[in-house]
Amino acid sequence: MQNSTKKNLLFALAYAVVLAIGILLGQNYADENQTVGNNSFIPLGLTDKTGKVQKTLQLIQERYVEKVVLDTLQDAAITEMLTRLDPHSSYLAPRQAKAIAENLSGSFDGIGIEYFSVNDTLIVTGMVSDCPAEKAGILRGDKLIWINDSLIAGANRSRQEISDLVRGKRGTTLNVWVSRSGKEIESPIQIKRDKINVSTIDAAYMMQPRTAYIKIKRFGEHTSEEFEAALKALKKNNFDKLILDLRENGGGYFYSALAVADQFFPPDSLLVYTDGANEERTDYYSTPNGLYEKGDLVVLIDENSASSSEIVAGAVQDLHRGVIIGRRSYGKGLVQEQFDFGDGSALNLTVAKYYTPSGRSIQKSYKRGNINYFNELNQRFLSGELTSQSIQQTDSISPDGDVYENGSGKLITISGGIMPDIYVPMDTTGLTPFYHVVQEQDLIRNFIYHRMIDSPPSFAVENFIEDYEIPNTVYRDFIRFVREENVSVSLAESNLSRSIIEGDMKAILGKFFFGNEAWFKVRNHQDPTIMRSLQVLNN
Repeated sequence: MQNSTKKNLLFALAYAVVLAIGILLGQNYADENQTVGNNSFIPLGLTDKTGKVQKTLQLIQERYVEKVVLDTLQDAAITEMLTRLDPHSSYLAPRQAKAIAENLSGSFDGIGIEYFSVNDTLIVTGMVSDCPAEKAGILRGDKLIWINDSLIAGANRSRQEISDLVRGKRGTTLNVWVSRSGKEIESPIQIKRDKINVSTIDAAYMMQPRTAYIKIKRFGEHTSEEFEAALKALKKNNFDKLILDLRENGGGYFYSALAVADQFFPPDSLLVYTDGANEERTDYYSTPNGLYEKGDLVVLIDENSASSSEIVAGAVQDLHRGVIIGRRSYGKGLVQEQFDFGDGSALNLTVAKYYTPSGRSIQKSYKRGNINYFNELNQRFLSGELTSQSIQQTDSISPDGDVYENGSGKLITISGGIMPDIYVPMDTTGLTPFYHVVQEQDLIRNFIYHRMIDSPPSFAVENFIEDYEIPNTVYRDFIRFVREENVSVSLAESNLSRSIIEGDMKAILGKFFFGNEAWFKVRNHQDPTIMRSLQVLNN
């Protein structure tokens, strides 16, 4: 935490979390004085106006006609106050704060399995490499019957219940009964919980002889080390072209994104700077010895690339280091700092804005309800109602955004985010109402794990990606399956969505039989954005 932030902590809390302080200090005051009466209690450092909120809490606690759970009231009040600020300042309950911390740290204590529920039966669909479950003998396709003394099969337990059963203190033992190949194994499999490390690098492989591909799913605590390790491993293949995939990457740690961007630039290049009302401007520069300062570079973004992803893309674009390809990014240019309350809950408070090297703030407007207007325009743009062909596009560093024709000659301005150098529209041909229903009900994975995982392919992953096709009979069986699940489907929608559904099926099978990276190899094989990137790099 920077010194300036520490100095302004009381200031921030006075305006955003005064109720949290009020409860703590107010309770102490009440305990010591027994009565409140009409006495004013204004904690040190707070103003008369914030003291009114403090006293209100005390009055509710001491005099209200009914008993009130003040913790719940306090949480609701904090949340309501934060709605008056920006869309990214947020209050995190203890469970939320813990989940986010584990997600960004990339580690937790558990056994390392992935699972999916089919007809109230949990099937193991994947495992972290070298995890405790794998070491103990759990296999993909195993069906979980019991975990310790808790029945799993047919019990219709929630994901949170399963997570609570599986995770636990490192070193403790878990007894798991499974069914394998239709036969229940009589003795339990004993698994000792351990630290599970989940990489933030989804895939890193050679896409072509001189072209490497790296997919980062989020910027976590160890992303910079993982990215550096991936670059070093791929350098053995002498690549001089790199596709960095930041699509669907919602951000994460600011410094992890800086460390990744640092690999692409010579020393002393301004990568980003931050500034705020209570935070002095801070400039962040590249350091010496970047591992990929000279090769060709493409960065992929989409509407779900946000925050830290936009820091990397913005630096690459502004400094002309590479080509940005895809769709306009989300538009989150605010920096949050986390303040812990001591009970496990926390406040993520926006303390500054960040700016790209040319001075762009990529934060989309959120004042006076504009964020809802922006989201509406963005959805219309993605759906094709607003065309990607602009009759005028302002300079990329203009704070007013980019101007598009909506098909009737009217100009629409969409501000915020990083507009790619090369726009690749979303192919919405197969995104029929039928496909959306299938996705919402997770029927594709349900079908695959119920019908198609008993016979592993007899060929290598490379042959699977290049040559395997979903048989015609399988798609017909799938249509029958969804109708049995009371989903109506027309012949026209079935035909329109067939290609995208079969692509999903192949990716799920690839991941199940060959591991997580195979999912991305399958998806990338016919991905229009990937194909456009390869054209740019090869030309």
